[in-house]
Amino acid sequence: MPRSKPGVRFLRALTVGLCTWVATGCEPFAEQDSGEVDVGAIRSGVSVASGTVGGKAVWAHFSNPPAFAGRDYTIITELRRLIDSTPAGATIRGTIHSISIDGVADSLLAAQNRGVSVSVVLDGKNASSTDPAVVTIKKLTNHRFCTNSSGGGGCIGTSAAGNMHTKMFTFSQAKDPNGVARPYVVWFGSSNLTYASGPDAFNNTLTIYDAVTLYDGFNANFSDMWNRRHFSGNDYYDSASGRGYYLANPADGYASPEGLNQTDTIVTRLNDVTPDANCRLRIGMAFVTTGRPEILAQVKHYRAGGCAVWMVVGGDSTDGISMPQSVYNELLDAGVKIRRKDKVHDKFFLVYGKYGTSYGYRVYSGSQNWSQDALNENEEMFVKMAPETGTVHPLYDGYYNHFNDAYNNGVTCTKANYPCR
Repeated sequence: MPRSKPGVRFLRALTVGLCTWVATGCEPFAEQDSGEVDVGAIRSGVSVASGTVGGKAVWAHFSNPPAFAGRDYTIITELRRLIDSTPAGATIRGTIHSISIDGVADSLLAAQNRGVSVSVVLDGKNASSTDPAVVTIKKLTNHRFCTNSSGGGGCIGTSAAGNMHTKMFTFSQAKDPNGVARPYVVWFGSSNLTYASGPDAFNNTLTIYDAVTLYDGFNANFSDMWNRRHFSGNDYYDSASGRGYYLANPADGYASPEGLNQTDTIVTRLNDVTPDANCRLRIGMAFVTTGRPEILAQVKHYRAGGCAVWMVVGGDSTDGISMPQSVYNELLDAGVKIRRKDKVHDKFFLVYGKYGTSYGYRVYSGSQNWSQDALNENEEMFVKMAPETGTVHPLYDGYYNHFNDAYNNGVTCTKANYPCR
């Protein structure tokens, strides 16, 4: 399906996504003295945000299907652009949870044919697929489908319920959106390479350039998946040894799975913040389960400290919000504002808060859902971006607007209307 021309796309986004705080209840920034300021009353279907974080060039891309007649190719187009810009002699490595979009597979095969070294690992459930995109992927010299003796689709994890759920590509060289060739490029986020959980859903991805340490870390994770390295109890993430733990600039990466009853890779990142009345937490999440009580406790801790918290969670008008009533009630009782929006596939936390002695704007994103499988059974990547500080924070602003594209058009949830259809 061809994309609309840029001008048409902007007008359609503006028409569909337009809102003001008075008309729709967009949450304003209230604490001017905290350093957080409103980025503008108009909210449109934001597609791209870019800036410099930790001295590195970063681009965020977003899909907002209602702003583009139900299918937003922004993220897919950007991934294909990266692949197509990779020169002969360079290297692409990718992890694919699911794929049915022919164009991405076609771009990968074309890259191999022009002399790019292309390697991909895929969740094992794709191995028997006859979808044309999978057929094309099988033409790549270096491709592997992950399966294990328990029947799961994970590469590292050996659980029957486990999946290779990471959405990640690395490029030894590619061009940025301005056409500048850059080395050590990493791409990651929430979007799959299928229509249903890609361009037909709310998603986000981040691309970081000239990030050699992060590039090397992500490639180490890829190599462990490619080589199907298994660990007792699925205990891959181990901060003591540095395994599955990639500290870099401008982002830190934390890989799953982790052994049961240890830490929670999301909570031990969010607990860097000292919640107070200036704090703001926004969560975009495909679904919520009872399997991550530590995240629930951390969000309630934010609220108890005075932090304002908003959540937009996936679901539909038939079955309601994708969240069990027990967690739903606890969050609402704590004062969290929740809305349900169809086709949310995001997995991000957006924080303005106090880190140590100063305030910062920070994005946390990746492939992890609010589920036990994501922590203990699947291959996942959760990423903590370096904070933006001061009056200019374009990455945070982009995620803020993306959050509002879904939240401001969602169904307000209350205890009385569960399951919030």
